Amino acid sequence: MEISKITAKGRVAIPHALRKAADLKTGDKLVFELDGDSLIVTKFRPAESLRSRAFLNLEEWLSDEDEEAWRDL
Repeated sequence: MEISKITAKGRVAIPHALRKAADLKTGDKLVFELDGDSLIVTKFRPAESLRSRAFLNLEEWLSDEDEEAWRDL
């Protein structure tokens, strides 16, 4: 478990070990989502974000062929 403090401007430092484990680099974008009282932070990946939002309830369409078709979008 890592702990970080929120500054008066709402900034939070992500501990080095977590940045390394999540492959986060300077300039990467993050996605923030709430799940109940938990804050979920993930690395933004445009194609994955688009697919997950557009086909949230259409999991039957997520075959290997679909993955190939979406890869370069």
